[in-house]
Amino acid sequence: MDRKTTFILALLYLALILTIGLIFFANRGLLFFLPETNAFGPVPLGVPWFGALGAVLISLTGVFEHEHDWDASYWPWHVARPLIGVALGVVSVLILQAGVLAVGSTPIQPAPTPTATSTQPATTSTSTPAPTTPGAAQQSQPTNSKIPTNLLYYLVAFLVGYREETFRELIKRLVDIILAPGNVKATAPTIQNVNPIQAPHATPTQVVITGSRFTSTQSVKFGNSAAQFTVNGDGRLTATTPALAAGGAVLLTVTTKDGSASIDFTFN
Repeated sequence: MDRKTTFILALLYLALILTIGLIFFANRGLLFFLPETNAFGPVPLGVPWFGALGAVLISLTGVFEHEHDWDASYWPWHVARPLIGVALGVVSVLILQAGVLAVGSTPIQPAPTPTATSTQPATTSTSTPAPTTPGAAQQSQPTNSKIPTNLLYYLVAFLVGYREETFRELIKRLVDIILAPGNVKATAPTIQNVNPIQAPHATPTQVVITGSRFTSTQSVKFGNSAAQFTVNGDGRLTATTPALAAGGAVLLTVTTKDGSASIDFTFN
């Protein structure tokens, strides 16, 4: 699907989404296919709408940003954008409401809308009602905390519809919190063998380091000199020795985000 067709399709999606939004506020009864307000349980009814809106806008943005490198093979992505935005928005709001984005936090729940209740005055009572102070009158007025809470949900739905990377980050954090055992310290890497164990000090030499937990390696050093390295796997590194002015014994140190490990190495 070329850029022109994709642009027209995205505009039609956008017009349809905006039309539904306008009708919803003007005369909701015309939208007979919409469920009741609480049909989605804890998810506000506007969340799917905002998710679809963000998804269509990113599709339109892509039409202009990729003018010179347009890839027609992405047409299924553009066609399915509204549905993808709806799904991502709903799931993201459920994640937010579950309170897993911050350990120990309590998700904010919309306060129930107060309902007016009438009291039947007693026919035999002739007591005079107590005077009401202005402060008490203000306190008796119900506050609707549902509005700011829903605005947060709508913003989240729009953002994940517009930026799928945001949704992937939410899922990653969810998995880390649910599956990662609590209070477990990260394990530092280990070095089991280095081949060769010595090398010429003035000639860069490739060295194979075997051990474990090398995936998140940040640096490899021979003494105080940093070396270029390649992570071949969780248990294997390939490093190139730096050129030094003189030989001697040094520590070969592998540093990851979880710690470091060292082993003796000799420059001839």
